[in-house]
Amino acid sequence: MLFKKLTTTFLMLSATLVSFADGEKPAQITSTPSPAISTKALEVKITTSDLGSEVYCYTWCKEINGKEVEPTWGWDDVNTAKFKMTGSGGTYTFKIDNIKNFYGLSDSQLEGLTKLGFIAKNKSGGQTVDCYLEVQQGPREVYGGGEGTASSPYLIKTAAHLQEFSTSARDWAADVYVKLDADVDAAGLTSPIGSLSNPYQGHFDGAGHTIKNLNLSNNTLGTATGLFGAVKDGEIHSLGVADARVEGSNHVGVLAGIVLSGKIERCFASGSVKGNSICVGGLVGENMSGIISDCYAGVKVQNGDDCATGGVAGKNSGTIRNDYATGEITGKDYVGGIVGANYGSISNSVALNAGVKGTHDYSARFGGNNNSQNQASNNHSWNEIENNGNSWKDHGDHATARPSWEFMDFTSFKSLTNWDFDNIWDWNFTDGKPYPVLRSLANQPNTIPDYLFQSSSVEEIFEAQKVNISVGPNPFSDYLTVSCTEPLADVKIVGINGMIVAAADCAGRSEVTLDMSAASKGLYIVSAVSLTGSKSTFKIIKK
Repeated sequence: MLFKKLTTTFLMLSATLVSFADGEKPAQITSTPSPAISTKALEVKITTSDLGSEVYCYTWCKEINGKEVEPTWGWDDVNTAKFKMTGSGGTYTFKIDNIKNFYGLSDSQLEGLTKLGFIAKNKSGGQTVDCYLEVQQGPREVYGGGEGTASSPYLIKTAAHLQEFSTSARDWAADVYVKLDADVDAAGLTSPIGSLSNPYQGHFDGAGHTIKNLNLSNNTLGTATGLFGAVKDGEIHSLGVADARVEGSNHVGVLAGIVLSGKIERCFASGSVKGNSICVGGLVGENMSGIISDCYAGVKVQNGDDCATGGVAGKNSGTIRNDYATGEITGKDYVGGIVGANYGSISNSVALNAGVKGTHDYSARFGGNNNSQNQASNNHSWNEIENNGNSWKDHGDHATARPSWEFMDFTSFKSLTNWDFDNIWDWNFTDGKPYPVLRSLANQPNTIPDYLFQSSSVEEIFEAQKVNISVGPNPFSDYLTVSCTEPLADVKIVGINGMIVAAADCAGRSEVTLDMSAASKGLYIVSAVSLTGSKSTFKIIKK
């Protein structure tokens, strides 16, 4: 901001040459927050020579999209209460509650604001030099709430929020945090979150919720198709993507088309994926340098025209660990139950696929290629995975083939995989069928093929795993004991209104006693779950 002066004076301040016109006073400016944030209240402090007790702030937008913007007020217009600064003796403070409203900016102007200018002045002609503050763009009030920060992430609650997020590239940045706050139907989603030219770099917390009915179709060669198109240094965790239908050309997966780098943790996918070129996978199309950990995919994957097709990833050059896949995989070259082509590291993972079928060369139960870059350790596959007549030993695999019963027995499965069943994984039973699930994630289907459960050896395991849980006495007075033939995982007592009235800290004990002395007389329901997932419920009466 230029003002006509008669002379110019030069001073050396803090070893920096500063010039100011006659009558101007040198000044230092600080702010809270520092730097200024476009969407937050701003407090400016200017320290200078004593300008008296009646000091005003002339301020303007120094840079909006690289250009200086004159304010709507003049030099003398600021000699009013609106612009009056507090303080005295050379230290003056000015507050702006809302930057957008104060300067009268449009949304696009606010987004382009990078620098503000300030001058402290009095009515008798005294003033400071021009002082400048850098401005960073702050979070906006969008989606379902939040500020996009680690402590206050943006909240995605509806399909409309998810659609908006998929088209708001500014919110894919590395410093933006997003949290799924409800299960969301994604049937109307029209484009992935992130692309090869502008990959997703932020932090997405699924918070145990599920995105359902994703339906994306994109046959443009050279793109990436999935809920997240491309991920670079991003983090995605605790998310389910269920009943998805994703079609594309190259780099196609339910969760992500390509992971350039970053982390995918505690996620699952179900549905179908279809591609017609390279890198097609159930969870991600290609994992270049990322980490995919503690995830599973029950996805039917088809890629009949090219190579690198797999249950978790079509191609892997990064790290895959503690994962499993169950879907039927059909491809041309380099086809595998977990990964079609592996040039990275895979460990502690399990292929339980309904089938792995390659129409040309290089297909195997676990991984479909064999090369010096293929690092694999402690991996396992079901020995009855269907194929199209290929000899598994001629190709990659890199896993130990095992009978189905070893995957159906909790103790055996835990010993084989070394997975963390205390904090990350859980052992679930649905319709009498056991399978591993992720803790604290909702809507997890059993994607393991039915005929894996049908061998006589598995039936024997089921018979051996029958667990007896008892509750007594019934009726009872003050204390109730729950006993089990194996360690208990969870015991709850629920009233007829559906409220939990008591719960036990089982800590692996096979018998727990609950104090019900404070409970009212009447009918209650006891729910008990053993460590291997056997569940029982009882009706009890307090007399």
